[in-house]
Amino acid sequence: MSNPIRNATFFIMVLVTIGFIVGLILEFVNPFLLFLLIQYNRLVIDYHFYWQLLTSIFVTPSILDWLFNTAALYFIYWLYKSRSAKLEIPIFLVSGIIGNLVYLLLDPNGPPSAGASGGIFGLLSFYALNDYLEKREKNGLLLLLLIFLLSNLFPFLNVNVYAHTGGVIAGLLLSLILYKTFRRDYYM
Repeated sequence: MSNPIRNATFFIMVLVTIGFIVGLILEFVNPFLLFLLIQYNRLVIDYHFYWQLLTSIFVTPSILDWLFNTAALYFIYWLYKSRSAKLEIPIFLVSGIIGNLVYLLLDPNGPPSAGASGGIFGLLSFYALNDYLEKREKNGLLLLLLIFLLSNLFPFLNVNVYAHTGGVIAGLLLSLILYKTFRRDYYM
C-alpha cells in the first residue's frame, strides 16, 4: 500500500519556507504584524494570543533559522524517507505546539520565539525511537542526543532550549503511543 503523502517532509519544508518569506516581508513592511505571529509569551498569557503557539512554528524572519530548519528537515528526509508520511505532518505540528507550550510554561517572561525546531526535534525523536522499538537500532537515538546537545551548546545561536526539549519529549511519546497502539500499522 502506498502512502497518500509521499513526501511529507518536503511539504513541511515548503511550509517553513513560506513562513520564512512571510516573516521576512513582515519584518520590513509591517513589524507589528510579525509581532502578532511569532511567540510572545506575555501576549499568549495576558491577551490570549493562542494562535502564536502555531504560527510561530512557521513564521520567522531569520535566514539562519530557515537554513538550519530546512537543512534539518532534508536530513530527516534523507534518513527516514517520509516513511510515516500520513503521520509526519501531525507529528511535526503536535511536537512544535508542545515545544511552544513547554517554553510558555517554563519561561513565561522569556524573549520572543519563532521557528520550527520543536517540530523538527519531534520528528527526529519519533523516528529514532521507532527504529529502536522496531529494530533495536540505537544509532538514531545516539544521533538525536548528539544533535540535541550540539544545538543547545552554542548560546550565540539563540535557540529555544525549552521548545527543543518539548519537541523531543512529544516525539518520543507519540512514537511510544503509536507503537504500543498500532505496532507496525501506522507506517501504512
